[in-house]
Amino acid sequence: MTKKVNLGAMSVASEVPEESYQLPPNSTSKSTATEVQIQKLIAFLRQRPRHTHELRMLGISHPAGRVLDLQERGYVLESARVASVDSDGFTHRGVALYSLIAEPEGVGR
Repeated sequence: MTKKVNLGAMSVASEVPEESYQLPPNSTSKSTATEVQIQKLIAFLRQRPRHTHELRMLGISHPAGRVLDLQERGYVLESARVASVDSDGFTHRGVALYSLIAEPEGVGR
């Protein structure tokens, strides 16, 4: 699957490995429960930064809310605004790109 991300003046199109869209081993549930989505979000952000559209495709229905939940638990996340092209070819500007910077002490991987 090809993802296009516009980072300021630089536009990037890259082939995203299919495995990056698979659920982490401990997150095979399709549950929409908040705690399940939080655990999925942690696992996905440990792999690499993710933007809102991508997280929604991965089953996180309200990424900003789950990011806030993580921050309240002591996780340090950064948010940058980027332009992304959705699966229908439409460009969206100001989409949040989330990066996991640090986890609270005592949290195991």
